[in-house]
Formats: sequence, structure tokens, C-alpha cells
Amino acid sequence: MGHLPVMMQRSNLSRQELDTLAVELDAIYEDVPSTCCANSGECCSLTPAEMDEGWATMFPLYKAEYARIADHVRSNFDAERATQLLSITEERPQRCPFLGDNNGCTIYAVRPLICRTYAVMNHDTIAEAAERHRGELPEQWVRQFVLRESSMVCPRVTVTQPEKLVRHANNLVTHAYERAMVGLSRKLELVTQERKKLIRPLIRTRSWPLRWTWGGYNALCLTPVAWVREKLQKYWRRAHLNDLD
Repeated sequence: MGHLPVMMQRSNLSRQELDTLAVELDAIYEDVPSTCCANSGECCSLTPAEMDEGWATMFPLYKAEYARIADHVRSNFDAERATQLLSITEERPQRCPFLGDNNGCTIYAVRPLICRTYAVMNHDTIAEAAERHRGELPEQWVRQFVLRESSMVCPRVTVTQPEKLVRHANNLVTHAYERAMVGLSRKLELVTQERKKLIRPLIRTRSWPLRWTWGGYNALCLTPVAWVREKLQKYWRRAHLNDLD
């Protein structure tokens, strides 16, 4: 932290592009059943054991979602807090930086897909969806769905829109959410061409992560030029979650 003044670095996207992006993201999110929970905050922070096992909070964060959340932070937080959040470069913090003091989400309206889908499925609905799709879709897709969703079951979450569960499960099994998010993310240029030219030889790839973390994207997009030149290459090499296109 402490890379200032990030508040002076506005989004590379225009206001119209950001507004259009918000509408497109909300259209994807509309398929996710709404939920209510006990606000225990357990899904937003990691135990030491989970840290050792490689888990991460608010991951995957798609590039399109990062752009929207960064815009929301600039527009809705006071300057000091916004600067603090936009200065975070830790790739895998133990606690989500947006978790509030009362275990509430401070960016709830623009939270990413992973936070919206977390614990929507339970063991019964996972089994039902797997049975429904088995034989119609590749078995590997079904197994991946069961494994992934079973790791995110939480007994403290209640689904308040059960009528959306069948479509939601289908989107998960068929990777429809992922395809939509990747499609949006590929269209976006988060930084100027000048900054891209600076960064490319340091990370030695023309690709830009489509999925990463809040701190990872901040490191690429908002750190001062001096930090990029001195630290980005080592930061990139040590990163574990930078999912390239």
C-alpha cells in the first residue's frame, strides 16, 4: 500500500463505456438467485489453513468487474478511503478489503460474480443439477461443477429466489457465466497504450489477465511508473492467480 496519488489516475474508460459496462454486468448478474445470510464474514476472510491451501478472497475477479468496482470506489468512498483501497497491491489478502466492521460488504451493489454465486447451491440442489445434466453434457463439466459448488456450500445462506435455481445451475455447469464475463473483459482496455508499452516487456506477454484479484489489477493499472519499473517484474513472477487470456 501507499502508492500515491492513485486518485489522480482516472479510469481509462469513458463515462459512457463504464455506464454501458454496468448495464451489461447487471444483465449477467440477473440470472443469479438472490440470497440472505447471517453476515458472519467467514466467506470474506481466510483461516491460516485456507491461506496455506491457496484459497483467495473475491477471486476470480474478472477484468470487467474490476473496472466497475474501481469506478464505484472512486465515486462513492471518501478520498482517503478510496485512495487506500486503490493502493492495495497484495494479491491474496487474508481478509477481503471490502469487508466492513460489521461483516457487511461495503461494495454490495457492485460485488463480483463469485460473491453473488457463493453458497447459492446446497448439497441437494447440486445433486439435483448434476443428475439433470448427466448424460446431456460432458461428464467432466458435471464433475467440475459438483466439486466447485460443493466447496462453497454454507448452511447460513438462504436462497430467496428459488425459481431461478434451474437456470442458474445450467449457467454454472455450461460455463455460461464465464463465457459472458470473458467476452466483456476482452473488450476492455484498462490502461493507456503508453502504460501497456511500459508493462509488456516486464511481464513478457501480450496478454492481459482476464481474471485476477483486486490487488493484482491495482498493481497493473494504478501503481506509479517508478513502482512499475522497480517492482512489477518481481511481483508478476511471484503472482499465483493472474489468469491470462
